[in-house]
Order: sequence, then structure tokens, then C-alpha cells
Amino acid sequence: MNPPYLQYKEFMKERYGEPLFRVPIDFNTGCPNRELDGSGGCTFCNVRGSAAVQTIGKDSVEDQMKEAIRFARDRYGAKKYMAYIQAFSATFGESQQPKYLALLDAFDFTAVSIGTRPDCLTPQAYDFLVELNKHIEVWVEIGVQTVHDRTLERINRGHDWASSEEAILKLHDLGIKVAVHAILGLPGETAEDFQQTADTIAALPIDAVKIHNLHIEKGTTLALEHALTPLPVLMEHDFAEHLMDFIRRLPPNIPIMRLTTDTLDEELIAPIWNMAKGQFKDYVIQQMTCREWRQGDLFGNLIPETENRKPKVVPTEDGSITFWNEDYKEHYHTPAGARLEAEEKYIVPSKLRERLKQGDVHLLDVCFGLGYNSLAAMEIAGGTLSSASADREDTVPPQLNITALEMDRRVVGAAAQNIQALDTDSKDWKKILSDLYKNQEARITDQSSIVLHWGDARYTITKLPPSTYDLVYLDAFSTQRNAELWTVDFFKKLKRVMKPDAVLLTYCAAIPVRAGLLEAGFYVGETEPVGRKRGGTIAAVRAEDIEIPLTEPEQIMIRESSRGLPYRDPHGVWTNKEILRNRQERIIQYK
Repeated sequence: MNPPYLQYKEFMKERYGEPLFRVPIDFNTGCPNRELDGSGGCTFCNVRGSAAVQTIGKDSVEDQMKEAIRFARDRYGAKKYMAYIQAFSATFGESQQPKYLALLDAFDFTAVSIGTRPDCLTPQAYDFLVELNKHIEVWVEIGVQTVHDRTLERINRGHDWASSEEAILKLHDLGIKVAVHAILGLPGETAEDFQQTADTIAALPIDAVKIHNLHIEKGTTLALEHALTPLPVLMEHDFAEHLMDFIRRLPPNIPIMRLTTDTLDEELIAPIWNMAKGQFKDYVIQQMTCREWRQGDLFGNLIPETENRKPKVVPTEDGSITFWNEDYKEHYHTPAGARLEAEEKYIVPSKLRERLKQGDVHLLDVCFGLGYNSLAAMEIAGGTLSSASADREDTVPPQLNITALEMDRRVVGAAAQNIQALDTDSKDWKKILSDLYKNQEARITDQSSIVLHWGDARYTITKLPPSTYDLVYLDAFSTQRNAELWTVDFFKKLKRVMKPDAVLLTYCAAIPVRAGLLEAGFYVGETEPVGRKRGGTIAAVRAEDIEIPLTEPEQIMIRESSRGLPYRDPHGVWTNKEILRNRQERIIQYK
């Protein structure tokens, strides 16, 4: 499967035959935006000026080069290299020019990339770059950061957007490759500002983009500001949302050089992420793939090609269909029946009919999947009148509003194409699913609707208001495949959005899950079995809503054995493997 954006490594393979490994080099020329004593400069930049970590402490350019090449050969098996003049900003003065020529003579570089500022690109600099480009392919990386002049002034950038735009156009006219750097999360900027930056640079003749998330580092002016009044910073999930939108606005043929900023741990003040760099990249690729988002799908009127992955349709015993999920290696529903499961594991034990007779109901459907649970609930709502209005001729069914959380947009689209209607259905299930797939909302009646949120439920649930839902249906894959949604920490997030008389229903009866619900503050009981010997689980905020309590042996097992150790995910970012491994380690310690 092709990645949803053009990765720089793949771009280099196509252009140069194999990846070019960057050899970061610091000429120690300082920055024209700083005073002679090193003060001043951009508010986010520290005294190191983005010098590469692996060459810190190397005095001469030759030593830097040798160390960087050794590092790339040993760690990555590098064969081709790009000289990267990285730290601070190149000014291309007459004293610098011989350094470039000597450097390129000293080693067989395939290309050179030079980081600079638009105000450093003088007529003399352009002349030198044109001459250098005759001998080796030259890339110029311009620190644009944002297209908003108010922000550039706020961060003491020392130039305006017009100078960046002029530099990009001039370099392009001279036949020199241009990569632009942009920072998401600069002080005072909003999602609309990020979008405008993306749209503006996308309209220019650029050749690559490097994206950074704002870091507050020790020794910077920004750090002093943050100490006085904490500045908002983007944690991994929020940054990922802005990043994906940014990428979608860029032309599909523009390589993305990087997604995040690197800062030494001892220098970083905020944000402190709990995702590793590689994990974050995997998360972005997963989310874009599942949502069917691709680089360029918000660029002008361009409609990029998408990969239509069709799930395997599987019939069930009650005549309804389910899918086989190749990623999780599981079916979405029991072989006994997808419709049967929705009715008997969720609708009946949640007493949805009875609740609707008392008035409006707000339902949270976690892991929407093919939509059976929500669609079956809508069927019930359409035929129910509240007791308060049953005697009136002008009455309408009570309002059922459903909020659904789902990561994989593809399965909803496939369900819209494949789900089988019954003559007894009062609603057009295919149309509802199609509306959700296209618009994330389906208006069932004037009173009832379904709103669908794409993404990791551990994140999307944090965006929901507290004390809102009467019912929660939790229908994730099994604990061994989808442990992310069976943890104490996720259950606490669910409890936060539930009303005082709300209940949670799930098919899962695993001991660690029930233990986790108890630790999260729920009262826990059982529901009647459907399609198997064991029943599901009901978790309630109030004790009186539990009709079938857990057996005494099971309660003892939860309290006194390692089987009762729940799944944990303290930061809401662990992978399934990490969660399972953490529990296994705790089991070993317990024994």
C-alpha cells in the first residue's frame, strides 16, 4: 500500500537512485539576526542554532564531515551523501564561498543543501548559487516558518513574508531547488493560520517542505516568555490533526522532508510528548490511510488517486453480513449474526426502548464499524413515543442523538455499499451510512441524528463534553488485538462523558476489562449471553442499575489474582503491543 504522502526518502530514491544521507556541517558563521554577543535572534532559537546533535563538539568542518559520514555509514549503511549546511543561516559572503568549494572538493557529494533566510539572499548570493549549481545540484532551504507578518514580528524573525516569497520565485527562476520550512504552533496562530500558510506556499514553485512543531527550548526568548505565562503547545494528537490538514493542502508531487522537530531532551521544556518520533510517523500514516486522506486532496481542485481497499464480506447466521478486518485479523461481529448482536448485546441490555419512552436519549457508539448498533438504535427510536406525550395526537418520537467514534472511514464506505436492507427496516440504512461516509453526519429525522468523528477514540473522546451521554456502546476488537480501548485510562475517559444515571454496554467479559471498569469507578455486572455461553458486561455509574452482579468467585479473582490486573495506557498513546507487554510485566512482578 502506498503511503498517503510523498516521503522524502522515496523521492530521493526516485531522483538519485537511492537515498542521500545528509551530512550536517556547521561553518560557525553565526546568524545575521543576532548581535555580536549572540543575543537576539528568533524567539524560538537557542544558542546552538539547530546544529546537528551528532556533530556537536567537533571543532573543524572536516571533523564534522568525517563524524557525520561515519555515523550514517554505521547506522544506516549509507552510500550516497548530501552536504547539509545547516546551523544558523548561510550568508554567502566572500569569506564563506571558498569554504563551500573546499568542502565539495573534499568528498564526493551528490548534492548540497543550504539552510538560510530570505534576507540573506543578496544578488551576490544568487550569483554564487548559480555558479555552484553548475558543479553540483544545489538545494536552498528557506526558513519561511509562516506567511503571517504579525507572527514573524512576534517571534522576531527579522524579515516579512514578502521577502520569502520573492526568494522562492527568484531561486526557481534561476533553476535552483527550493525547500521551505514551516512551523505549526507558533504563538498566537490558529488552525486557520496554519491552513493559510499551507495554501500560500503550495501555490508557489517549491520543491520540498520541511514541517516543524514548535518546541520551547532552554536558553531561548520563548522559554522566558513561557516561564512568565505558559504558552499553549501542541501535544502529539492535536499536532497530528493540524499536520495532516497541512499535508493535504500541498501538491502531491512535493516531498515532505520531515514531520516533527528534534530537540535534545535536556534542552526541551515543552511540549513533552509520549510518542517516539517513529511511532508518531506511523500514527500519521495510519490515520491518513484509515480516513482515506492523501497529500493533495485539498490542493486546488485536484482529486488525487485513492486506493479502494475492499474488505472481505462474510455472511452471518441471521442473514446479515459482517466484514473480516485484515489489520486486526478478526471479524467485526459474531458468526451468530451482526443484527442479532446489535439487538441482544446492546439494544436490549441497555433498555433503550424504556429510556426512549421517558424522553430523549444521547448515545455514544464507540467503534461504529459497519454501524449496526447505531442503526438498530435508530430503528427503535423511530417506533417509540415518550410516556409524557403518548396520549397526544400531534406527538413525534423522542429524540435519539448518536455520537459515533470510528477510526476507519473505509469500513463505513464499504458498509454503505454492502449492507443488506430488510423489508422491516423503517430507515434507509444505506443512505445513512453513505451520508456518514461523505459528511460525517446523517440527519435521520428533525429530532434525531448521527454524528461521526474520525480518529483514535482515545483522542476523539477528549473532545466530547462531560456528563452528556445516557448510554455508551463499546464495541472494539478483542483485548488481544485492540487493547488500546480496554484500559483503565480509556474507561475513565468514558466515565467523564457519561451522565450520573448512564450505563455502558459491551460484548466483552474478559476479567482484566471488568477489573479495569471497577478501578475506573464503575459498578459492573453481566448481561445475558448471545451467540456464546458467556454474557457481556454492563458498567453503570449507579449501583442500582446493575441487575446481574458479578459472581463471588469472579470478584475474588479480580481482587486476589493476577488475572484481575487491568490493562493500562497512562498517556493514551501506547500501542496494542506495548499495553499487552506492560500487563505481562506486571503479572510477572505479581507472581
